[in-house]
Amino acid sequence: MISLNFKASYFLFSLNAESIYYFLLYFFIPLIVLFVVLIVLTLLYTRYAVDKNDDFKKDIENETNTFLTELIFSDFTAPEMKSKIKEFKLKHKLNKNSKKYILNKIIHIKENLNETNEHTMLLIYKYFGFDEISNKLIRNRKWYSKSEAFHHYQNIGYKIKTGHVKQFLNSKNKALRSNAIIALISLSDEKFDVLDNYKYTISKSDEVKILDIIYRKKSNIPKNIKNWLNSKNDSIVIIAIKLIVRFRHKQNISLEQISYLLNLENPSVRKEVILAIRELVMFEANDILMQHFTKETNIRNKISIVKTLNIIGTSENIAFMSGLLNEDENLDLDLKLEIVNFINKTNLSFFKNFKFNNEEKNTELQKMIAHSNCPYLN
Repeated sequence: MISLNFKASYFLFSLNAESIYYFLLYFFIPLIVLFVVLIVLTLLYTRYAVDKNDDFKKDIENETNTFLTELIFSDFTAPEMKSKIKEFKLKHKLNKNSKKYILNKIIHIKENLNETNEHTMLLIYKYFGFDEISNKLIRNRKWYSKSEAFHHYQNIGYKIKTGHVKQFLNSKNKALRSNAIIALISLSDEKFDVLDNYKYTISKSDEVKILDIIYRKKSNIPKNIKNWLNSKNDSIVIIAIKLIVRFRHKQNISLEQISYLLNLENPSVRKEVILAIRELVMFEANDILMQHFTKETNIRNKISIVKTLNIIGTSENIAFMSGLLNEDENLDLDLKLEIVNFINKTNLSFFKNFKFNNEEKNTELQKMIAHSNCPYLN
């Protein structure tokens, strides 16, 4: 009985081993080999396609650069230019990547070459059909697609599209709103009236961009600068002050205006007014600045006032400043150092006769005087 069971088990084992052997030999191993061959062929084809695409891209880039140079710097009429662009498009059958490259190249040239004719660049942009691409982008629901269209209009100088951009000035999307205001400033004439009624806070980065655009346009100071100084939007007020400083137009900001701005709640506005007085060397604002000092709540602005006195201050300011050293025991150390520096620079002999009742304070004062005479001392 045992012998029969053993023989049956051996037979079944032999049958299973034989089945596994034939399965591996005729199915599994060929399948693995086929899979490996397919992977190798796919990799080879991908490499070939990439190399071919790179060669095509290089060729089209070289031809595009030559072609655009010819269009931009030759005296073609509009019909001739349109015809040449049509021939170029028929010859190369431009795909999405090629179109993107050409558009970016046009924008790059426009941004970096001052000698380009704006009308010529706009014609090239339109005859290639890129205006349709921009129009599709601005109709797209995604904010970054709309922003890309703004970028096209802004850099090509497509001023007729300002109406399309203005509708996004009140967008709930902060990034879209930001890109819209930058594009409109760039497309604006020298009045930049888009800022007149703008009600949103402008970020520091956007402020720098706006100022840079206005500077690069090489325009005179905007005619509506006085309106901006009276704006309810502090961001616009700050831009106005910085433009007055940049164009050295201190006649655009009166003493009454300075007094008004120094009483605004926003410390950043007050900071810019104080800096403007310093940069424009407005001696006539000395009294206003001194009156404001006691009301100023921001310590950095107080320090800035004293620094400004180093430019426009006189010996008449010393009595007030030295009084602060005596009266205010909790005076901020940096502010105290700036006051000592101002008094020392204005009257070198003042501290020879000035003493505190406290020797510790006198020692500290001598260190500050030494630092004023030689700022590199610690």
